[in-house]
Amino acid sequence: MDKASLFYQLIDIFERHNLPYALVGRTETYPDAIGSDIDIVIPKNKIDLFHHIVWEIEKVPETKVIQCFQHETVAFYYIVVHFSGNGPLFIQPDVCTDYYRRGRKLLTAEDLLEERRKSKQGTFYVLSSHKEFIYYLLKKIDKRNLSVEQFEHIRNSFLENPEKALLEAGNFFTKEALQVIERCLRDNDLDSMLKNLAFLQQSIHQSHRKAVIDVIKDGFLKLRRIMHPTGYVVAFLGPDGSGKTTVINAFKSNIAPSFRKMAQYHLFPVPQKDSDTPNTDPHQQKPRSPWLSFLKLCYFIVLYNTGWLRLVVPKKIRSTLVIFDRYYHDLLIDPLRYRNGCSAGLTRFVGKLLPQPQLWFVLDAPTDVIQARKSEVTPEETERQRNAYRAFAESRKNAFIIDTNRPVNVIAEEVCRHMSDALTERAHKRYQPKQ
Repeated sequence: MDKASLFYQLIDIFERHNLPYALVGRTETYPDAIGSDIDIVIPKNKIDLFHHIVWEIEKVPETKVIQCFQHETVAFYYIVVHFSGNGPLFIQPDVCTDYYRRGRKLLTAEDLLEERRKSKQGTFYVLSSHKEFIYYLLKKIDKRNLSVEQFEHIRNSFLENPEKALLEAGNFFTKEALQVIERCLRDNDLDSMLKNLAFLQQSIHQSHRKAVIDVIKDGFLKLRRIMHPTGYVVAFLGPDGSGKTTVINAFKSNIAPSFRKMAQYHLFPVPQKDSDTPNTDPHQQKPRSPWLSFLKLCYFIVLYNTGWLRLVVPKKIRSTLVIFDRYYHDLLIDPLRYRNGCSAGLTRFVGKLLPQPQLWFVLDAPTDVIQARKSEVTPEETERQRNAYRAFAESRKNAFIIDTNRPVNVIAEEVCRHMSDALTERAHKRYQPKQ
């Protein structure tokens, strides 16, 4: 199944449930070229219906709903993933009712949908030309970001019905701003439009100020994000030579559409240093004394907990995937690398005082394969570490052993499937309405 087929599965769900919708934005290339989001407008009284029916997409084999991000009080988008054997495929239905920007209500859903029509493709609904014009114009001006293709889309919508388009724009822009917009569109002058974006944005903000009720709703939305962060934390463990760097990079490429941002840390939740160099002899130094090792463990307690509060938790709230390349628990498996002279029991106890990743991936390969990649320790030590890492993974329900003696794309897809399963489980608990 390709992205176009998955898109039409979604449209079919809308049609079967008589959902009055319209796609907005640059849909002229659909379904051959679909952007990162599928922007959809629905009536306010149909939000509950949408939240119920979107889950029917999971009836398509190998397809799951994995995330739901709410970015305005009446705007949210779901992330759907499909595994076809060629890596994960994503679509993101981004739904709004009344159109808000930065907490300001600019357009109502009822007004936008009033004259909806079938697309030129004849397979889905879109807004009328003048409604599409004002929606997209406001969106791009308030973002102060306008490409050649986006300007052309606004201009084409304008030229289809200039009189109605200007009438719509008159609700948001001063007379002077309206003249600038009309001149730029009639003269096909993108450069002039770009130079005036700040001026035009100011006109929008002056004509539509935040209502008190919208400020309150926005505050509750921020509180929900804090209480139920949509980010996630994963950690990759494994002996040197198991392929952590290669697998992490491939995984990040695969899973990227599932999150707004990504952040990666090595061992500790501290900013990565560009100057870090590989340790070619991790066992060259003797362990610290038990007393110094104990102080080091105390330092780790402070380092991990403050690092999470300062860096990891805010990123989770902002829908970021946080990836750790190694984690504290490496101390238990390879104490010589970290010069840890404390007992395994004490080291394990300290580990329980630290915040934990939500998912663990333990990378493994045959000893001779790992040794061929990196031979900084003896084959016997590599074998010992492999067994210790596997035992660690087998002792946790949220840990997976990943065989890295395979093509990278196959490995990355397996990791992505495990990640998607975890996200789907969370999404069902948080967002799926009870039947």
